[in-house]
Amino acid sequence: MYLVKNSPRALFAALIPLAIVEAVLLVYALAGSQVTDPVGVPAPDQILMLYAGRMAMNAALLFAGHIVLRQWTVSSRLAYGLMGGVMAAVSYGIAIRNHIQLTAPGDGTVMTIGLLPTIAGMIGGFLYGQFAGLSPVARAAVDASAADAAANPPPLAFNGPVRVRTSFAGIVIAALIPTVLATLLPYTLVPLLMNGFSDKSTAHIFAAVIPAQTFMVMLVISVVPASIFMLCVHHAARAMSRRNAWEYAAIGGVAAFGCTLLLAFAVPLLAFLVVPAAFCGAVMGAIYRRFAGLEPVPLPEAVIATDPNALVGADHPSRHQHGVILSN
Repeated sequence: MYLVKNSPRALFAALIPLAIVEAVLLVYALAGSQVTDPVGVPAPDQILMLYAGRMAMNAALLFAGHIVLRQWTVSSRLAYGLMGGVMAAVSYGIAIRNHIQLTAPGDGTVMTIGLLPTIAGMIGGFLYGQFAGLSPVARAAVDASAADAAANPPPLAFNGPVRVRTSFAGIVIAALIPTVLATLLPYTLVPLLMNGFSDKSTAHIFAAVIPAQTFMVMLVISVVPASIFMLCVHHAARAMSRRNAWEYAAIGGVAAFGCTLLLAFAVPLLAFLVVPAAFCGAVMGAIYRRFAGLEPVPLPEAVIATDPNALVGADHPSRHQHGVILSN
């Protein structure tokens, strides 16, 4: 039996999705404050301390959930993903309860806004379980089952056929790549945006809002199609018995290139997206392979037989000729 290790590096990786979502929500709150109450917009130091406090609370709750799962000797990545979602939801609820935020959510939007940090927390918990690694349970914890373990020791190595796992979390993480890459594009327009406003404070706010808006729009419109695309790429690679990350990247790039090229025939304006889409597909394939892992190839399904005489090989003579029964 194994437990997930204590890893500061894995905790840092797990906080990245939460940091992105918290930053997006903070920018939206800042933009709303600029419109409704420009005079009451907090100072940058206050905003930074508020953001740091939220992230510290997320980190503490995530690590506490990890300790609880270690006490329960649970090490599956699914359990860590669910734990991350619960801890992020608890953190969001504490922030709402104690007003650790710039503005309170509007009426009827508390649950909807809370879905974003919850999903980010699920991804973060999965990342912690992925990157932290495993360590054996202490010897004292397994002494009770030592006799059974000696009678039937678990295999320490496997040299049979393997294939890439179908990982829901890996698909979701790969499906976020188009959103991330599309969000980077508005940052190239920030200098132009800054020069378009005479009031530099307003320019800074809108320069932050546009990437956040792009992130939200792309998140809504691209996650489901990107997930379906990644699932198709995975099954195509599995059908070709490909397991390497570079092979997954190549298959993803070719598939994205072909799909975008077909769309360009119907909508010529999409022709300039052919090369970026191929790059995005390649990144998605490599990311999925990184998080999916391997599994043994399943054994053939058992055959349910009612006639023992039918249990013969394909080359058996009885398969190629018919028996004869002479009737009176």
